[in-house]
Amino acid sequence: MPRAKKTQTPQSPGLEAGAAYGEVTENIQAQEAIPLPQKAPPGGMGAPQQANLPAFGGPPAPGPLPLEAAAAYTPQITPLTAPGTGMARSVPRPAPTPNQEAAETLRNWAEAVNEPAFTDAAIQLSQ
Repeated sequence: MPRAKKTQTPQSPGLEAGAAYGEVTENIQAQEAIPLPQKAPPGGMGAPQQANLPAFGGPPAPGPLPLEAAAAYTPQITPLTAPGTGMARSVPRPAPTPNQEAAETLRNWAEAVNEPAFTDAAIQLSQ
């Protein structure tokens, strides 16, 4: 024999469970506003409920193929490197001369081997 279904009454957390003052009745009222499916009359199956679906209008109209749509897409994006975007231009620095490059190399060698002669040569080259 099947059990009779009990209807569930709306429940809400109490103030002890963290509900705010006045929130308890609001939650219960919100739960009562939700329509629940009604029981079928006893002794019969009742009429099956139909879902409210929109009428089927057939297949959608054919549109462009995905590759054609992608090729036709032109985003309105300006690259960050585009000229005239309002970015402040820095003053271009001149490229280092061969003597400056050699002086830098000598300074690096002087630091690596701790040789004062390389440091003196780097100072002379950079002047």
